[in-house]
Amino acid sequence: MFARSADAPFPVFILVILAVVAGIIWSVVASKKRRDMLRQFALEYGFEFTASPGDIHRKYQIFTPLDAGHSQSSQNLIHGRRGELGWEMFDYRYVTGSGKHRQTHRHGIAAASIPLALMPLTIRPENFLDRIAAAVGFDDINFESEEFSRAYHVKCSDRKLAYDIIHPQMIEFLMGISRIEWQFAGNMVLLHRSGNYEPDELLHVMRVVEGFMERVPEFVRQDIGIRRAGARD
Repeated sequence: MFARSADAPFPVFILVILAVVAGIIWSVVASKKRRDMLRQFALEYGFEFTASPGDIHRKYQIFTPLDAGHSQSSQNLIHGRRGELGWEMFDYRYVTGSGKHRQTHRHGIAAASIPLALMPLTIRPENFLDRIAAAVGFDDINFESEEFSRAYHVKCSDRKLAYDIIHPQMIEFLMGISRIEWQFAGNMVLLHRSGNYEPDELLHVMRVVEGFMERVPEFVRQDIGIRRAGARD
């Protein structure tokens, strides 16, 4: 008496369950594939890989976007030293809102410890709101290069430091790469992107940060440089 006739529609709830199970399986497989890919990348470049790094993101809560939302979590940490820079690169997730307004945000984070002790300095692509703010008197730090000043919004409490670091050769370098947001504070620099970094993108990030540091003038290094522990005199 409970047999389903040949013409009866397949129960919708069964389809929903199958879709949920398929989604879970796909997520597990994709997560494992990503872990394996990042582990191989870390091995290739002499880094260590930690799938579950705990609350590593708490170290960087002075930076955007790690200062936003709730229910923050990190995974897939690649860490180690390359030249003069120490690296921590990981997948980051946080939540905004609740209930039907709940939204999950995912970002790739690439943070490096650098041999400088900097005042907070931000170099980010300029947007429409920045131009409106400038029109009513809330201006950022401008430079001799009008093209650069239109392309980037620079903020630093120490204007001289900003001018010392962002000299003509640095401007040429920044204008020659893709527009990204640079955040400096103390001995840390952090770059991020919406969504996760792929291995080739991580390699590009490391190279552009190294390129930036190569162009920091020697007198700046002498003024605010940090010596590595154990370094020779």
